[in-house]
Amino acid sequence: MFVCAKIIFFAVIFVTMQLSLSKAAHASEIASKKCLNSIADRVINREARSGDVEAMYFLGKKLFAPSCTSEEQERGLLLLMHAAQGDHPNALFILGYMIFENAQNDREVHDALRYLEKSSKLGHHPAMSYLGSVLLNNATTYKEKLKALDLLKTAALAGSDDAAKTLYHIYSSGLYGERKSLCRADFWFAFTFKKDIFNSNLPEAKTANCGKGERLTVME
Repeated sequence: MFVCAKIIFFAVIFVTMQLSLSKAAHASEIASKKCLNSIADRVINREARSGDVEAMYFLGKKLFAPSCTSEEQERGLLLLMHAAQGDHPNALFILGYMIFENAQNDREVHDALRYLEKSSKLGHHPAMSYLGSVLLNNATTYKEKLKALDLLKTAALAGSDDAAKTLYHIYSSGLYGERKSLCRADFWFAFTFKKDIFNSNLPEAKTANCGKGERLTVME
């Protein structure tokens, strides 16, 4: 599935994804580093070769950058794949995202969803948020829609602003067959600014009075 001809293209996709999922300063820091040029890099390289999953992920992400050579990028991709095989949540998410965004057939879509599903089950909230949006956009049954909404709510409560904003738009506009509710929309909009308060007092986060007899249960 992954061949050398796709390495440069995937590198561009990866950088674009990093800018949207991480702080700009962090992305700039990663991009500005030269490939494997320090003693620490050599230590991490030895750890990766010995099978350390976290080292594989760190080194793979660093090597899979535009500033690296095509050979280094190829090795970085392989390291990310090995880290994913070792159940590293973010490596699973990165591969799932890249495959889905560039899928050419049903098999590649299936593989992408498998990576995203596994990352989500490991508690990685960016994967939950992305997978929830994908499943919601393609849901054909009520059960599939509920699963997608549950992933988005779980991700939002875990700290994903993207998931909370998606839920805001769903309930403010009545998307995907959901009943329009400004109460629910306002809650998820406020949650992006007050998550620290909500997370320290979960009973208040789970239930909120909405006026006119409407009552919101976030964890439904």
